[in-house]
Amino acid sequence: MSRRLVISALPGETRAAWLEDGRLADLVVRRADRPSHLGDLYHGRVAKVDKALDAAFVELGLARPGLLPLSEGPGRRLTEGDAVVVRVLREAAGGKGLRLSARIKDPPPDLEERARGARPPALLLKGDDPLERVLAARAAPDEIVVDDPQTHAEIKARLAGRGDVDRLRLDLDPAPLFERESLDAEIEALLEPRVALPSGGHLLVEPVRTLTAVDVNSSRHDGRGTAPDQALAVNLEAAVEVPRQLRLRALSGLIVIDFLALPEGGPRRQVVAALRAGLKDDPEPTRVEAMTPSGLVEMTRRRGRPALHELLTGPCGIGGGGRVKDPAALAFEALRAVRREAAARPGAAVTLGAAPAVIAALETGPAAAARQALEARLGRPLELLAQPAAPGEPAEIVLEA
Repeated sequence: MSRRLVISALPGETRAAWLEDGRLADLVVRRADRPSHLGDLYHGRVAKVDKALDAAFVELGLARPGLLPLSEGPGRRLTEGDAVVVRVLREAAGGKGLRLSARIKDPPPDLEERARGARPPALLLKGDDPLERVLAARAAPDEIVVDDPQTHAEIKARLAGRGDVDRLRLDLDPAPLFERESLDAEIEALLEPRVALPSGGHLLVEPVRTLTAVDVNSSRHDGRGTAPDQALAVNLEAAVEVPRQLRLRALSGLIVIDFLALPEGGPRRQVVAALRAGLKDDPEPTRVEAMTPSGLVEMTRRRGRPALHELLTGPCGIGGGGRVKDPAALAFEALRAVRREAAARPGAAVTLGAAPAVIAALETGPAAAARQALEARLGRPLELLAQPAAPGEPAEIVLEA
């Protein structure tokens, strides 16, 4: 099996795709304005002890306090105002803050010294970033391709003691790396609910506030084999594809899969066994329950990083039930489009027209450093033009000689 890690970076955003035999097997999108906190060590301060929840809320210096179950406490009674060293076990989700533990396994040797020198709330040590966790969880890649010199240098320094430096390659082709690898289209597809299956059936993957629903749909009966046989075949395809979709989309929490109806006994157990086998190498702990008579399978998956749709989109519509790409995601997308168009017509002046919120993200927001880096690479400034646009509408790129 060939293994490649393809990394495309702009200041403020890094996208890393793990490919196995040319097929996307894992995806990490890292945004500076939405950092990962998993594994971080904090010197926190107890803001409140909630007896009903049997937990303490701990101030970390972030937008909201983290939740420390008393079962994960430091082994002493906690009261309001106490300082406590905690590690982040789970990323924040929806209205829930970070989940914490004061029972720290493998602490750094200088942890106590760090805590004494930091007034809570304070960050003591960053955990591994999502890309580092992907590298640690998988066999060494045959090739690592990076399109950004600074990111290339950082990864080279990380790999210096591991013997993998000769597998690292800097790609300075003017055309965007992910587009040449057909990865941009795959990322777009991961924001859509429909996922095709080999038989002609499909999945509908729909995350909502409280859970993720996965619906398995069959193709029309083609007369080959009985209906139960065809249902089993489609369900087995789904049991292989669902774990892959969960990893790529970084979905977590309660996941309910509605498989096609099957006879009780062996066929149901076969599908659940296939699902568990597909989750065997998942870096996030999962639990899968038995299939119900109606074909439902409930499972849970730990939240290791923010879901892809949370990183790239925001709520819209009545009650926030829909989602559209957020201004920062559109801004980074626009810069990649500029790079693509400029590679085709070097030397042309570039005007980028987009909604005011997207222009703000490019001028002073999360994509400002990326815009400046691209301007330096092109050797000329971009003309930014705020114009009326519907939420989520992509930028308009105009090149003039």
